[in-house]
Amino acid sequence: MKVEIDALCHKGLVRDNNEDALSVGGFILRDNVTNITVDTPEEGSFYLLVSDGMGGHDDGEEASAFTLNEIKKKFNDQLIGAETFEDDIRTTTNTISMQLNQMAAEKGQQLPMGCTLTGVVWHYGCVWLVNAGDSRTYRFRNGMLRQLTIDETERGITGNPNADKFLLNCIGAGQEGRLTIIDMEGKFLEDDIILICSDGLTDMVTDEQLEEALAEGTTAADLYRLACEGGGVDNVSVILARIK
Repeated sequence: MKVEIDALCHKGLVRDNNEDALSVGGFILRDNVTNITVDTPEEGSFYLLVSDGMGGHDDGEEASAFTLNEIKKKFNDQLIGAETFEDDIRTTTNTISMQLNQMAAEKGQQLPMGCTLTGVVWHYGCVWLVNAGDSRTYRFRNGMLRQLTIDETERGITGNPNADKFLLNCIGAGQEGRLTIIDMEGKFLEDDIILICSDGLTDMVTDEQLEEALAEGTTAADLYRLACEGGGVDNVSVILARIK
């Protein structure tokens, strides 16, 4: 499967630092862009992941980078098996979550560091969706956008949709790091576009706006500009992957 990738990670208009990070096959981006085309391997792995460090908690930027780097190490060391992917990736994220919690305890953090994780993994001829938290993975096909992940959040009652959003699951932040894993074999077709993003995009841009932009041939930079037009109050990570 050939995949054309356009990716961007930016701090946005308001935040002083960028707690987002993204990984394109192990190449980790923060405050950067990349555009590449790859052939997903039949023997080996390729993955597209977004991790959003938790705002309001300490060291969110450390949590997201640590998570993606630890996942990279596991794939590089071939510790994610072809036949045992689900168990191995779940164990990996549980271990990362425990490590983050330990690091937070050693620093005496009252609000322990944590992050979300979402994206797609091509692994020895199989395709998997992974998710923890409220960053999102979508599929765009024939003019229609479908969210493939479920936001693991709870809403409050003040009427402010952003301030009222509480994460029910994540990596670190005192949580066990429960990972949802979905077999996507046969569910991505030629000309599909996979959109993987942090909530810095989806809190600023509606699904209807995203669908319209994708129908018009948008780029990651175009989606970042839409997020800025919507306020740009959070870090923004976007991966667009077109199946060729």
